[in-house]
Amino acid sequence: MLPANLISALRVLSRSDKPLVAGATDAPAAIAKVELGQKLQASVQSEIGQGIFKVQIAGQSIQMRLPENIKSGDVLELEVIATQPRITFRMAASTNPLSTPEQIGGTARLLSNLTERPLERPVVQQLGSKAVWPAEQQVPDTKQLAGALREALANSGLFYESHQAQWVRGERSTAQLLVEPQNQLTGKQSILTEPNQPSPQEPTTTQSSQPTKVSGDTGLPIAKELLPLVQQQLHTLETHQLTWIGQVWPGQEMQWEIQGQPEHQAPRQQSEREWSTEMELALPRLGDVHARLVFAESGLRMTLHAADAGTIELFNRALPQLRNALADAGIPLTSALVEKP
Repeated sequence: MLPANLISALRVLSRSDKPLVAGATDAPAAIAKVELGQKLQASVQSEIGQGIFKVQIAGQSIQMRLPENIKSGDVLELEVIATQPRITFRMAASTNPLSTPEQIGGTARLLSNLTERPLERPVVQQLGSKAVWPAEQQVPDTKQLAGALREALANSGLFYESHQAQWVRGERSTAQLLVEPQNQLTGKQSILTEPNQPSPQEPTTTQSSQPTKVSGDTGLPIAKELLPLVQQQLHTLETHQLTWIGQVWPGQEMQWEIQGQPEHQAPRQQSEREWSTEMELALPRLGDVHARLVFAESGLRMTLHAADAGTIELFNRALPQLRNALADAGIPLTSALVEKP
């Protein structure tokens, strides 16, 4: 999980050409009192997990995530660059320096540049004009519609890099990747394959490429058409929130918001994380409807807002049926509220 202060950390890293090192959330008192800009010497004691090390700072042992080339016995000079929501260090020096600081700094500068540009589009638009449920005269099957909505979100391009990793492992086909926006650039070559090479029949680790170079008005090595999408990816990483707009069936627009609660933001008294989703529709017979669902391990909380009094009455009559249907699916409905906005 990325730190909550992702953008500020990127900006610091882009100016420093040095890697960031995340400190423990519950740091010992001697370390918790550090100030911005303060430098501390750290001794790497042992690796306790992949990329996780036991490090001694100011006579206290804490766990830290360090670059993969660091090993036990290394001595680090760390500089404090953030104290909230967790202490974050910059590696100022090391007895085992990184081999490619320029690459790290260049990537950080690119991401920092993107985060500082105005977010051109705060939502993810549906790819193409085809409705999620294309059968105009057929009542949507709820399970099939749910699956189609999941596919629409999955193919939005927000998760393209993770899908590439699945493709390399043989878990996703080339055809599945080709439908995503990164491979739909009009008049440009797909970024999935190298120039003058046929599309792979099977996933392979040797197949790679670079995005199309942008025109000179941006100076970023990302296709101009993809800038809003890449910015939206960064926005989603930072806020754990995304909004999708598209047609759920012909002529019916929907705004769909999904928000996850980062682990470090969960209240101490709350042992489980929550995910929420909100939908807004203007339906021809029911009028304006807004639904908010909050999912947790304990069950589902639901709030329905409807502008029309008849719609509210209809929803209330249908609540027992909905509760039973959710129970059959193993989802307890812990609370339900139907009211006017």
